[in-house]
Amino acid sequence: MAGPTAATDVQRVALKVFLTDDSELEPAEAIPVFHRWIQTHAVDGLLIDVANYTHLPSGPSVLLVAHEGHYALDRTGGRLGLQYTRTRPLEGTLSERLLTIWHTLLRAARTLETETTLTGPVRFERHVVDCIANDRLRAPNTPATLAALRPPLDLFLSQVTGPAQWSLTQDQEPGAPFRVTARTSPSTPFGPVG
Repeated sequence: MAGPTAATDVQRVALKVFLTDDSELEPAEAIPVFHRWIQTHAVDGLLIDVANYTHLPSGPSVLLVAHEGHYALDRTGGRLGLQYTRTRPLEGTLSERLLTIWHTLLRAARTLETETTLTGPVRFERHVVDCIANDRLRAPNTPATLAALRPPLDLFLSQVTGPAQWSLTQDQEPGAPFRVTARTSPSTPFGPVG
């Protein structure tokens, strides 16, 4: 059985930010954008391919596959957002790895926000963040995992916003990967992407 140390050793981690309510983005619109990103090296990583899953009602709609991880327009939980899943190991503590993933995700989000080929405004919230551990062995979806991951999550979030208060809500769906939604005030000032 996995212990507290195993949970903080998890490497397959994802972060997701959500579109604002006034954003207008159909995931299929991002397919040519992601193909152009591969050609122009617009975001971090060795970009490889684009996969179209827009026919699925939940989960990833459009996937931009990279050697180090995957970018996805994702509908898990019924709300569209941009998710970056790191698939290759990173050095450092869990909070340091989360901060690296956060910077990668936000650079991609800001790049998508400035795309002039999209029909509607595209903006991503910074004050609601999903953190997903895609490793059921090291980080099962249990209260014990949340207890083990709470200190590095708190440290990561404080590095993003300073002393702002974040609330954490764990997804309780049985059999689902470990997922925590972190929320802070929409007026919270965020540090630079880095």
